[in-house]
Amino acid sequence: MYRPDSMGYTFMFIDFEFNSPDHPSGVSSGYFELSREFYMPWFRNNKAFRNLGVHVEYNDGSLIFPVNDSTTFGANVGSSWLAGLGYPVKLGGFVLNTIFLYKHLRGSSAPDFQLTFAWFHRIWKQRITFSGFIDFWSQDDFFVESNIKKLVIYGEPQVWLNVTGNFSLGSEFKISKNFFPGSTRIEIFPTVGVKWTF
Repeated sequence: MYRPDSMGYTFMFIDFEFNSPDHPSGVSSGYFELSREFYMPWFRNNKAFRNLGVHVEYNDGSLIFPVNDSTTFGANVGSSWLAGLGYPVKLGGFVLNTIFLYKHLRGSSAPDFQLTFAWFHRIWKQRITFSGFIDFWSQDDFFVESNIKKLVIYGEPQVWLNVTGNFSLGSEFKISKNFFPGSTRIEIFPTVGVKWTF
C-alpha cells in the first residue's frame, strides 16, 4: 500500500509464504514493513529541499526453513526501527523515492544503515502500473562467530495491468541476497497475482 497525502505518504506491505516444510499448506514465513514519511514545511520555499522528508519505519518478520528431513529451524528476520531522510528523485516523468536510514536491528552488535528506493508509476492511460521497492542494508552475519557485517538486498518490483479502477492482473518479483539465513546467492522468485485496490 502506498498512500500519498499533503503531509507526506504512508507505505506498508505484509507477506506470508505458504510453503512450510512440515505442512505444505501452512505459513512458513511472515514479514511486514510499515513506514511514514513527513515533508518538512519549513523547506517549502527552497526549491532544492522542498520535498525533503523525515522518514520513520518499523520492520519485523520470521521464517521457518528445513535443516534436514526431520528438523526445521525458525529465525527472526526483522524487528528493526529505522529513521532518516527521504528525497524524491525525478527522472523525466518518473519519480524514484530515495530514502537513507539509520537502522537499529534487534540483537545487532553495532548500528546499521539502509538505503531504499521505492517507486509508483503509471503509463498507457493509467492501464499499466510499475511499483515496488528495493532495499540495501547492513546487518550482523549471525552465522559467524565474529561481529562481521554483511550487505542484504531485498526487493519486490511489480508490474500490473489495471483491468478496472480496482482490479489488476500482474506479477511481483521477489529479489534477495543474504536475506534468508544460510543463503548467499542472489535469488529471484517470480509470481503471478491478482490485486484488488480498496
